[in-house]
Amino acid sequence: MIFRKLVLLTVSICSFAAVSAQSVLDQIVVVVGDDMIKQSDIENQQMLLEQQGEKTSKCEIFKEMVMQKFLVDQSKIDSVVVSDGEVAKEIDRRISILTGTKGGLAQLEEFYGKTEFEIRNDWKPVIKDQLLAQKVQNSIIGDVEVSPNDVRMFYVSHKDSMPKVPTRYELAQIVIKPTITAEEDKALRKKAEEIRQRAINGENFSKLAVLYSDDSESAKIGGLLGDYMSRGDLVSEFAAAAFRLKEGEISRVVKTDFGYHIIQMVELKGEKAKLKHILLKPRVTQGEMQAAFQKTDSIRRAIGDSLTFEQAAAKYSTDEKTRNNGGLYMNPYTGTSKFEEGMLDPTVWYTLKSMKVGEISEPMLTYDEKGSQVYKLVKLVSYTPEHTATLVDDYSDVKEMALEAKKHSTLNAWMRAKVSQVFMSVKSEEYQACDLKFED
Repeated sequence: MIFRKLVLLTVSICSFAAVSAQSVLDQIVVVVGDDMIKQSDIENQQMLLEQQGEKTSKCEIFKEMVMQKFLVDQSKIDSVVVSDGEVAKEIDRRISILTGTKGGLAQLEEFYGKTEFEIRNDWKPVIKDQLLAQKVQNSIIGDVEVSPNDVRMFYVSHKDSMPKVPTRYELAQIVIKPTITAEEDKALRKKAEEIRQRAINGENFSKLAVLYSDDSESAKIGGLLGDYMSRGDLVSEFAAAAFRLKEGEISRVVKTDFGYHIIQMVELKGEKAKLKHILLKPRVTQGEMQAAFQKTDSIRRAIGDSLTFEQAAAKYSTDEKTRNNGGLYMNPYTGTSKFEEGMLDPTVWYTLKSMKVGEISEPMLTYDEKGSQVYKLVKLVSYTPEHTATLVDDYSDVKEMALEAKKHSTLNAWMRAKVSQVFMSVKSEEYQACDLKFED
């Protein structure tokens, strides 16, 4: 969809203003209703897209920005509201991302040459417009669906221009996680209790997170978990402890599959919370790793003699998500069991590429979804080489293409009607030649 790129890639348009505004001779490009788009807006967005590795024409960016202005104008007519809390949450999210990439809040402020307060104020109107545009767009295309007949007709009309479906693999796995001794677990909990007590006694929680937390991403920003989170975003044990806290309060030590957590409630807004945590993960000894390898190897040797791969997965695998379905690994990005290059851990991926369908790998040392080292046996269930999409073999892909095309058509039809209702004047000769007919 045309508008998707503009919404998703604006970390924001003003992200690069500090870098590029000095080199852009600013002028008004177009007036839309009571708003306008400037040359610097387009230049900055193009720079951002190039940073993302995308080559996009200024005309396409211009068209996307005009579309956003029309959507924002419609939000006023429809009395669509974006609360200050929603804007603040999105600003928090983007600052969290950028403080991670820039090395911290001080570095971010230095990058912009502004304080955090000034950055937030600069971003408020930009982000508010983006959120308003998203809400209106969702109201236009959110309920668009395609029937099986729509999918078939789309395929028939685009049969000669169907894209290539990339090579895909389907796999099953048996995961063996090293066992931590009771003594080691006790020592780790004791360390967590000591750190918690230091926080209770007044030491800065963020500094303790930087010093001790094994969650490297959140530790960079003082233990902050980023967005406001609901209970459903968190593992149950963590959520149960976190949502009992008052603002500023520190939890008891909480154990999850990730390790031991110390949680601080930063702010509570209704059913969502901004949280910090310190995570201590168990350190696995060489002896424990060797025992896990030997168990994995013995399982592999038993498969085919006394049990099937599926039976072994059900009996021995420590991965709850795959254990009860024969070890079949589901793609968290797509919700299917098919994987493309880049979607799997590199160790697993390079092993799969050299295997035949039905073959079982040797034990491999890799990581589970929680970031812990584990041994895995992988079975290649199916292999589909790159090919042109067909309706029979790639129905879900064709359905997604048909749905995107219908959404695109619906949004363009809305835009064509909107153009006739809203005052628009293109001030720049460079952009007068750009197509603003919004045709399919």
